[in-house]
Amino acid sequence: SAGRPQSGVPVAPPIRPSPQPYRAFLLDMDGVLHQFGNPINGAKEFVADLLSKEVPFCVITNECRYTKAKLQEKLRHMLEVEVPLGQIYTAANAVSDFFARAVANGWRGNVFVIGEDGVKEGISEALAASPGCRMITNSSVGGEGVHCDFVCVGTIFTGGPNDSWTGAEQASTYLKRGAKLVYSNPDIYEVTQDGSYKFGCPMPVVNLLMQTTGCSSYNLGKPNPFMLRQAHDHLVHAVLSPLSQTQRSFVQGHVDLTDVLFVGDSINTDVRIALENNIDVALVLSGTTTLEALKLSALQPNYVFDDVKALHEALSRGDLSRGGRNNFQ
Repeated sequence: SAGRPQSGVPVAPPIRPSPQPYRAFLLDMDGVLHQFGNPINGAKEFVADLLSKEVPFCVITNECRYTKAKLQEKLRHMLEVEVPLGQIYTAANAVSDFFARAVANGWRGNVFVIGEDGVKEGISEALAASPGCRMITNSSVGGEGVHCDFVCVGTIFTGGPNDSWTGAEQASTYLKRGAKLVYSNPDIYEVTQDGSYKFGCPMPVVNLLMQTTGCSSYNLGKPNPFMLRQAHDHLVHAVLSPLSQTQRSFVQGHVDLTDVLFVGDSINTDVRIALENNIDVALVLSGTTTLEALKLSALQPNYVFDDVKALHEALSRGDLSRGGRNNFQ
């Protein structure tokens, strides 16, 4: 009868698509490439392998205290490899791009900043395009009559010159006058190598300002998809930069996100930003996440490894493919 194979006629087995390897990588930094300033097992070899094989990658990090050049120097010191500046994207860069976009759209005004060199340099560069904009810090407050449209809170070094509650007090004044609150990342605290806590991250100050002034706030770092899109642009640049202008005219500047593997150590930032943007993700247990915490989370990665060395070995064996999974126990 119709729709049924005739007796004796072999039926071809279904065609299964062959596994497709990843062609580009987004790499978190803290907990993936280093921990407490010390390189994580296999990080040097993995990054060196990507560079030698010209595999596009971008380091995407919520670190915002350092300028991009300083962060490149730190990575060079830790990993003994040179990560191109164009392949590093930080939360400070996300802050800078946020204000650059505002200026391009016609906004003019002042920004009060609590943060270190990375955030300050980024905002200064963004505002430089308009003489009607100014960055104000706690050490350069311009008097009672100065109006600020934004308050931006970044991570600071506790005990340093920017570690002052007077900054938060000044910020609260601007917020009560109508300023809008943004911050560089949603981190609450850091844990040092000896197990002690550092409270220089944005959220303690942000939460205090929201509670005291009743304002709302907006995160500019991971898991904000804006930061992911900017890092993706850096991936495209990494692909195109070796080509001449003539060669670029023959190729489309595009990196399909299905070809990308995101490698991170945090469930709430790295795994979340990847899954919410339909990107495969590998979680390494060399940073902030334990296997016990992962088992309790609704956010489950494609792959789980002890560290980036184990991931690199799996990649070298051909065990990583788009849409794949491993059975980490």
